[in-house]
Amino acid sequence: MESIPRLTYFTGRGRAEKIRLLLAEAGIDYEEVDVGPWHMTEKPPRFLELKAAGKLAFGKLPLWEEPGGARMVQSGAILRHIARKTGLYGRDALEATACDEIIEAVEEAVDRARALVGAEPAKLAELLPVVIGEELPRWLEQLDRIVKNNPSGFFVGSSVTVADTTVFSLLEMLCDNGLSESIATYAGLSGFLQRMKQRPGLSRHLTSPRRHPPQLLAM
Repeated sequence: MESIPRLTYFTGRGRAEKIRLLLAEAGIDYEEVDVGPWHMTEKPPRFLELKAAGKLAFGKLPLWEEPGGARMVQSGAILRHIARKTGLYGRDALEATACDEIIEAVEEAVDRARALVGAEPAKLAELLPVVIGEELPRWLEQLDRIVKNNPSGFFVGSSVTVADTTVFSLLEMLCDNGLSESIATYAGLSGFLQRMKQRPGLSRHLTSPRRHPPQLLAM
């Protein structure tokens, strides 16, 4: 095992990007292994090799491995594990639970947005006004209210946590898909987005030539 942790995932941002953003904020150096692009019908050989070797519980990526032999899958579990280890999971159990609320809300929003990817034209015409016109504004309104009600300007407690990097991942995805104007209507979220972009670790990640291009929704 290498002396630094290793993150293994398919080509692209996908479910690993929120982990990458947290690692960037925490200043954690790690190796990234790209197993190749995901296809519904033809899986990358390197992914199949890992699966056959029994290294992927539930047959899933991303995979996170640490010096000493710790190995885990499931993006949410990896995210929380890293947050706990780096002190970015709040100051106590209540703040950790508040972080969990934000993480779960963002995951729900992202899952709905992913439903637009590759949707058939008829299904897309049905989903777009619901997801973008109704559900997205509700999520943004709630997130805006939470961040505005916290004097620190963060989502949980008095300093940055995994809740902040997770919300940031959602806002970045929306901006990449031409929805910056939707975010701009919420003063709390708009200010939060700009502050997060200026954080040293995140800034380096966002401008890194190794960063994968955004995954565009079918809109």
